[in-house]
Amino acid sequence: MSKNNKVKVDSPEYNKKSKGKFVIILIVSFAIGGIGGLLGARATDIFKDELTDWGTFIAEKLPYIQVFVVPWILLAMVVVCFILGEIWLKKAKKQIASWDGEDDDHIDIADGYLCNVGNISNILMISIQIIFGFATYQLIGAMRTTDNFYMTFLAVVFYFAGMFVAISQQNRMVKALKEYAPEKKGSIYDTKFQKVWYESCDEAERQKIGDASRQTVQFMNGAFSTTLTIAIILGMFIPIGFLCAFFVGLLWLIISCYYSHVCKKLEQGK
Repeated sequence: MSKNNKVKVDSPEYNKKSKGKFVIILIVSFAIGGIGGLLGARATDIFKDELTDWGTFIAEKLPYIQVFVVPWILLAMVVVCFILGEIWLKKAKKQIASWDGEDDDHIDIADGYLCNVGNISNILMISIQIIFGFATYQLIGAMRTTDNFYMTFLAVVFYFAGMFVAISQQNRMVKALKEYAPEKKGSIYDTKFQKVWYESCDEAERQKIGDASRQTVQFMNGAFSTTLTIAIILGMFIPIGFLCAFFVGLLWLIISCYYSHVCKKLEQGK
């Protein structure tokens, strides 16, 4: 079909073409899933002893890794994110200090640095909670010996240090942004910070936030689907338990249902 004769959206030809693609994708997906499941089951039988040995090896080494390795990974995460955040904050403040109040390109550079600070602090805050959870997964058992107790205590210290770094950098990022955008309101220590900040944004900024939120939900639907599939496949080979797949699926269900709920509320003007 030529470029000048494109299929119009919602036309019969459009629906027919979309349905055909959907059916093909569905058939291919079922075929790949069926073949993959069959091969996975055969591989499990063939390599059953090796997989059992690997599972046993991981189970034996996991407590040692949790107690003596993960806390140092936690510290490394905090140090790296702290250094990056401080570098970007310094560069942003330098740009803001030299701004003449008119050059938008100049202040956009500062805005980019502050955006990086926000991203790295969010990465730090979420990552340390995941790592800390892994480090303290067997907290009671780990604290029965003196060496394990000290390492667990260090993990707790590193965790709170990381939280302090993340919150501190976010607070300074907001303060720096208000220097060239004084109309922005809110404090990160306020539980309603995101709502207050959103209300202080202009129409264009709110549109960007809305578009970003919609694209994030769409992306996460694919991410949850892929992660759930991976968890199910791994469960065939490694004894990871059903909770891994269960919670991934649960989070996917929550975000999908809540997104629909919010859309309905907005349509009703609430």
